[in-house]
Amino acid sequence: VYLHELLEGSEIYLPEVEKPPRNPELVARLEKIKAKLANEEYKRITRNINCQELNQYGTLADLGRQVRSMKAVVITIFNFIVTVVAAFACTYLGSQYVFTETAARVLSAVIVASVVGLAELYVMVRTVEGELGGL
Repeated sequence: VYLHELLEGSEIYLPEVEKPPRNPELVARLEKIKAKLANEEYKRITRNINCQELNQYGTLADLGRQVRSMKAVVITIFNFIVTVVAAFACTYLGSQYVFTETAARVLSAVIVASVVGLAELYVMVRTVEGELGGL
């Protein structure tokens, strides 16, 4: 007699496992802990959300930052123009002792103003590059 012949018509009997009733105090504690964890996760997810930034026009702080940045740009451009014009005027007036002809005075003033303008542009680019690198 072989084993597989004996087991041929048989079935496996598995009794049902009876789960013991849960302790109501334990269930209440687990629900409390789940609610606490869910609240902590919600706070973690939403901690960097600011309701004021959801305004389509922005906040007053954003407006202040934009005005300050625009003010700095306007002052920089004004400073550039004043520097170049002053270099031109000083060279034009100072070259009257060297050159007698007006064309030579204007040419020397344009050359000096161009050099000063390029130097000023170089300094501005390096400053902006340094500010952007710090971000």
